[in-house]
Amino acid sequence: MNEVSQAENPLLTIDTDFEAYLTAYTRSFQGHTINGNLDYAYESDYAVRQKIMGLGGASKLFKAVNTQDISAEAKHLFMKCEQVGPLKYPDIYDIVKKCSERLELVVPIVFIREDIDKALIYSIASEMIDPCIVISKSLAQMCSEEELTLLVGCECGRIQNSHCQFNIAYTYLNVNKDCYRPVSRSFPSPVSSQLYTALSGWVKFGEQTALRAGIICLDKPGRFIGIISGLFKKGYMDFYGRKQENFRALDLISDQIHSMDSRSLKIEEDLSELEKSILAANEFLYCATLYDWRNDIDGKELKIQPVQICDVRTSIIVGNGGQS
Repeated sequence: MNEVSQAENPLLTIDTDFEAYLTAYTRSFQGHTINGNLDYAYESDYAVRQKIMGLGGASKLFKAVNTQDISAEAKHLFMKCEQVGPLKYPDIYDIVKKCSERLELVVPIVFIREDIDKALIYSIASEMIDPCIVISKSLAQMCSEEELTLLVGCECGRIQNSHCQFNIAYTYLNVNKDCYRPVSRSFPSPVSSQLYTALSGWVKFGEQTALRAGIICLDKPGRFIGIISGLFKKGYMDFYGRKQENFRALDLISDQIHSMDSRSLKIEEDLSELEKSILAANEFLYCATLYDWRNDIDGKELKIQPVQICDVRTSIIVGNGGQS
């Protein structure tokens, strides 16, 4: 074979090294863990979940959630819903694959639900059930590719950080009439006030972890504020039943916030909880951890900070960070 034909043969560009093969097909996020937790996760998310598990009544509630509620939900999905794959809903399948690759996660099972009208996405998982992401058909039709990438990335983050049982447990609190209600709920006792307060408060901390995962998955993370506020402007309502169609100029407010050092950082009191959540998550754009996960993008023009500083600033924006 002459040199010309060698240069034109595409097969010769394939890396046949066995170690490279193993690296490509046995990827994991073990290189991104600190003390057993993922490095991008918001520290108060884990701290508050640990606190919740130690509260009276929590063990019974979570036993019902894990052994009965999630099982009933999974049974409904496998029997009644369509599963996404390379031949069915291939566009969604490609998005899920991309998010999984960027978060170094095994590709979860994805279902499309047609039996609910709400534009909804959520995830379920337990020790007995493989992780699943559920997308209502109305949401799939409403979202652009960017919007769906962000939402799927958030759910991949919830799977990675074991949020599912806490989200299902949250539905017992009846905080919001628009909160998603699972197919079956089997816990008969009332939730104690202490558990109610801790679990309802955890939502804003767990959400920061999920939003950071979604930012990691975006092709252009810098578009985060525009994408998520655009979703809510379309009428999107999240798992917790929260919605908001009118937002302040969050891009400008975010620039103002980031120009302040942590000691002088103050947040306007009239911002809504969703606005605070979006502004806090946008601080992750300036976090070194984002660029550790996404070495294909360049953050040199930004004032990059370690994740510890990002967590401090996040705590100031969303509240006390669960440290009281």
